[in-house]
Amino acid sequence: MSQPQSLGKYQIQGLLGKGAMGVVYKGFDPNIARPVAIKTIHASLLDTEMGRELLDRFRNEAQAVGRLNHANIVSIYEFDQDKGTPYFVMEYVEGHDLKTLLKEGRKYSPEEAVHIIGAILSALDYTHKLGIVHRDIKPANVFITHNGQIKLADFGIARVDNAELTQMGSVLGTPSYMSPEQCKGQPVDARSDLFSTGVVLYELLVGKKPFAGDNTHAIMHSVLSADPERPTIGNQAVPKAFDAIIKKALAKDTDHRYQTAAAFRDDLQKAVAPAGGSSNNTVLISLVAVVVLALAIAGGMWFKSQRDQQFAQPGTETTDGKLSAQEQAKLERLINVAEAHFKVGRLVSPQGSNAFEAYQLVLQVDPQNSEALEGINRVKNRFFKRAQLLALEGRRDDVEKHLELAQSLFPNDDRIMLLRNRVNEQ
Repeated sequence: MSQPQSLGKYQIQGLLGKGAMGVVYKGFDPNIARPVAIKTIHASLLDTEMGRELLDRFRNEAQAVGRLNHANIVSIYEFDQDKGTPYFVMEYVEGHDLKTLLKEGRKYSPEEAVHIIGAILSALDYTHKLGIVHRDIKPANVFITHNGQIKLADFGIARVDNAELTQMGSVLGTPSYMSPEQCKGQPVDARSDLFSTGVVLYELLVGKKPFAGDNTHAIMHSVLSADPERPTIGNQAVPKAFDAIIKKALAKDTDHRYQTAAAFRDDLQKAVAPAGGSSNNTVLISLVAVVVLALAIAGGMWFKSQRDQQFAQPGTETTDGKLSAQEQAKLERLINVAEAHFKVGRLVSPQGSNAFEAYQLVLQVDPQNSEALEGINRVKNRFFKRAQLLALEGRRDDVEKHLELAQSLFPNDDRIMLLRNRVNEQ
């Protein structure tokens, strides 16, 4: 089937994706000059009496979900038909879905995972209070925009996908993110969404799904009967508090699971909070932090002496232009200092030595040093991620300080403008 030139008033600009239900296009609304996403429904699915009932359900769902207004939800603008083809018009998200990012090998720290899952739970807390259950929480329905905002897609549509369309013979897809009650075909409520969110959290923390199998039946059996490995076993960087959170989120019995999205989110925020805790894991992390901090301080003193010298000692370069063994040793020490600063969060401190300045000093001697180039990128990424989290928390003064630092240290980075726009919108 060829791509249409338009659907209703909307101009079709390209293909975004295909699925069992239909096709998703990038479109353009000429009336208000904005890009949109348009999700079509295969007409062949609607030829039966059940299909006509399904069409009415889609229309009702669109009307209900279209009233939702939340920063972490992809908005639905309109539902209509064009020459027998039903379609939804949705907010167009500039970014990538989480499924794609995970498939590309993207790794997430516990703090980043909490940021993503916390946004999903904020959206669910809002919709659950309105009586709307998503029923299809999975990485493919989670979008991360270019400025770091989290968006949850396919509200309402998913509940129909998993019910009538399944009965009509369409492919259900992997049950890896389904709750036990969904696998059994039982009625579901908000706690089913929280189970699925727990599965996504586990995958972000550990890098693999908690329920595995060679086929659909095997995966469903795992969901119904298997207890996944604790996340701290799969990833030693995960704080021990997450073991209990995952255990509760993935409880088979709904009564033993988190009862609200807000309670789930609160536990996540406590798990990455800097203070408190008397667990062995917390003590160990504290001891490691002390050692790393000591290394950063000691290294900072050496770093200052090297910065003052600016590597101006004679006889440190060989005749063929390569760095001498003495110079290589100095660079290695600088890299170690930079890494120590990075681990304790001393990224671009305006006073004293810091990771960014140490990496820059390496590049003054070896402009193509891959470790330093990668290190600077990591510093920038964490710096802007920290600023985005501060913006989400409404800490405008702290964000302004980050903007001021960014403007002086890396003025050509496009994320400065994006962050500035976010602050101005608040």
